Amino acid sequence: MDRQDRASVDLHAAWHLGLTLLLVAIVLAVGASLWQRGPEVPASVIQSRWLQSINWARAQWLKAPHQERIAWRAPDGRPVALKMDNLSGWPLPEPDCEFLWQAMMGQPTKGLITGVERLGSEPDSCRYRLGERAAMTYFGRSGSVVLSVAD
Repeated sequence: MDRQDRASVDLHAAWHLGLTLLLVAIVLAVGASLWQRGPEVPASVIQSRWLQSINWARAQWLKAPHQERIAWRAPDGRPVALKMDNLSGWPLPEPDCEFLWQAMMGQPTKGLITGVERLGSEPDSCRYRLGERAAMTYFGRSGSVVLSVAD
């Protein structure tokens, strides 16, 4: 084998090695991102758990003499003072929507919600983004929960 042929074979081998390393890096990057994210919890399961929590809080408010605040224990064990609506008895997002989420659902919120916002038109309402395609809106005065899923 002469020098020209040997250089050509070496170049071909280097090209294959580079391509193989690139494919391995892509597969590892995709695998790592999927592994870190974990399985997505269905929006309906989150909504069901939320409804359960707000109903428990309202039941506690109904048993008490309709107090403005109730002593509540978040699912992660933290004691919390929940502000309740004086007329309907539903939990209100005071001081903010994230506080209400942690009181109702516990910590950590990582993996369940991707964003929290307070609706400007409804000051006692919160919208929780659940992943990329779903959102749950809670209306504190009425206790209504609306689940929106984009297809």
